[in-house]
Amino acid sequence: MVTLAITCGVATFYESSRGTAAAQRVFYQTRWFTALLSLLAVNILFSMLKRYPWSRHQAGFVMAHVGIVLLLVGSLISLHRGLDGTVALYEGDGTGAVTLRERALTVDVAGRQHTFPADFDSRPPRPDRPAVFAVPGTPVTVVADDYAPHAEVSGGTVRPAPLPSREERRAPAVRVRFDSPAGGTASAWVPWGESVDADLAEGAATVTFGEREVPLPFRLTLLDFRADTYPGSRRAASYESRVRVDEPDGSRSEHLISMNHPLHHRGYIFFQASFVEGQPMMSILSVSRSPGLPLVYLGTALISLGVAWMFYVKPWLVRRQARRAARPSWTNSVAEVTS
Repeated sequence: MVTLAITCGVATFYESSRGTAAAQRVFYQTRWFTALLSLLAVNILFSMLKRYPWSRHQAGFVMAHVGIVLLLVGSLISLHRGLDGTVALYEGDGTGAVTLRERALTVDVAGRQHTFPADFDSRPPRPDRPAVFAVPGTPVTVVADDYAPHAEVSGGTVRPAPLPSREERRAPAVRVRFDSPAGGTASAWVPWGESVDADLAEGAATVTFGEREVPLPFRLTLLDFRADTYPGSRRAASYESRVRVDEPDGSRSEHLISMNHPLHHRGYIFFQASFVEGQPMMSILSVSRSPGLPLVYLGTALISLGVAWMFYVKPWLVRRQARRAARPSWTNSVAEVTS
């Protein structure tokens, strides 16, 4: 528990200086942090089982501990099986995908597309230690042999540059090449958000370096966006998006997403995050999916109920038992016969 508290404290300061994406990559989405939370859950479980069999007076203790374990399990499920991304739409545009805050290499060879995680900050590729990605269904491999955490592009030339303070302002670049039995290509830099094309014997090939996208089970279209400003200023007071959801079966529904009223649909939650002013307007929605949320809600309810039991019900049961013990023996016998 002390280790977890220190880790969360350090992660909080790290996030304030480096950004949320950096904190998730360095702390919250790592295997060692998952192991730390799992170890806490195991400790709580065994501290509860140590007192088995439980008495009626320990009901609050058991409920609270079961609630903590469920909360931790639900949080871990959401952390590793959930989704946290964004959707940016111009008025009239639609999408069927969510952009995640994860870096990836998207490779397309003769129509076969595959996405590879590209967390090069923790283990950057080098000429003597390249990262190799085999494209499924083809004999082609993509080799990353160099990486720049922040790069400047000028006149088609990519060169490493000093790192900005926050990760959100970084523009990384990776140097890649295609290898295949029929012949490969020379290494070329791929700046963030851009792609490089190549002609291979297997067909046209493209590699893109950017944020990973995952498909939605429906299509989302921005019908209208409206922003209200404070009187006498251009500062936005509120903004909202009117969207249409198109299901695979052809059904449609319209919804209004505002700052304090998110859209809940098929396990996904869409929040109105920000916007980009222009013609047409662009709405930026934060998207999350937390499959472990029911366990978190159940765990929170059990913790609350267990704490209430320990502080209110248990003392009442103890006083009741004390009053019964203080009765004369003949009164207890009569009470037993009556009951």
